Amino acid sequence: MQTKLLGFNPQDLSTAGKLIRDGQLVAFPTETVYGLGANALDVAAVRSTYVAKGRPSDNPLIVHVWHGDQIYDIASYVSPLAQKVIDNLMPGSVTIVLPKKPIIDDCITAGLDTVAIRMPKSQQARDFLRYADVPVTAPSANTSSRPSPTTWQRVQEDMDGKIAAILCGDNCRVGIESTVLDLTEQPRILRPGVVTADMLEDVLGCHVEVITDPKSKVNSPGVRYKHYAPNVPMALELNGDVRKLCDYYDELTSKGLNPVLLVEHPDLFGERNTRPIGETDEAVAQNLFENLRLLEKQYDYIIASYSSRTEFAESILNRLVRSASHHII
Repeated sequence: MQTKLLGFNPQDLSTAGKLIRDGQLVAFPTETVYGLGANALDVAAVRSTYVAKGRPSDNPLIVHVWHGDQIYDIASYVSPLAQKVIDNLMPGSVTIVLPKKPIIDDCITAGLDTVAIRMPKSQQARDFLRYADVPVTAPSANTSSRPSPTTWQRVQEDMDGKIAAILCGDNCRVGIESTVLDLTEQPRILRPGVVTADMLEDVLGCHVEVITDPKSKVNSPGVRYKHYAPNVPMALELNGDVRKLCDYYDELTSKGLNPVLLVEHPDLFGERNTRPIGETDEAVAQNLFENLRLLEKQYDYIIASYSSRTEFAESILNRLVRSASHHII
């Protein structure tokens, strides 16, 4: 299969929309990461997503819409709390989990009676979804377990020859996946993101629980399996301890390895290989997956350090810990 590279002009958007309606896969940008789109009403198309990604089929998918009215075609019940999120935070980087209608097949929800729904903030994403004119499932457009792509070039690395087209849009501004909020009972964050618990509590006027036990996240996309891992080993340090980082780096070089330090203050590490992780939480998130994909091509071990403890930083740490396969030094 030859993967087409499409732009954001009416002709190419029309082509991308028709490909979706014809059961093909099209990658497209959102403000969080690039998604791998399929017609949510076409079971064969949805199942082909799992094949292209090498993703287990018992991992739910998020259904993307361009307009709020589509939510009521998908969800069997929209609670007053869910309506508050829709009215105040959508379009945005938040996914809501609601009871599903029969129109949504079990292959999307991994057999669950709930569906995850998102209306992206990205105008490019919503333009594509409008041209598709159907709800679109879209996990991140990468090979399963790899760092999520935040540029169309990274999508091409993983998906060239496997999917019909890539919409070559903007680099992703947020850089990590959406917050997943379960609203089937009391509000629970199943996957953290840029929309934090404090932000949700301000909108909802009630407590929002943040679930940290993986066994409690069975109805959330993107939390069940190994995620975000570069192709080289990775370790994570959480306090910005320069001495510890230097010692670990030097130990690796003594074994003949060529490591790199992905750190907050590269100037503190002398002649060692370094790359800045970012000066703000927003910069760290925006560049995290791109940094991992870049460094895996140049070095054979990544040592990351991140000491921020803001609420948004906890969402970033969620990705870093999993990228390092929970290897904390």
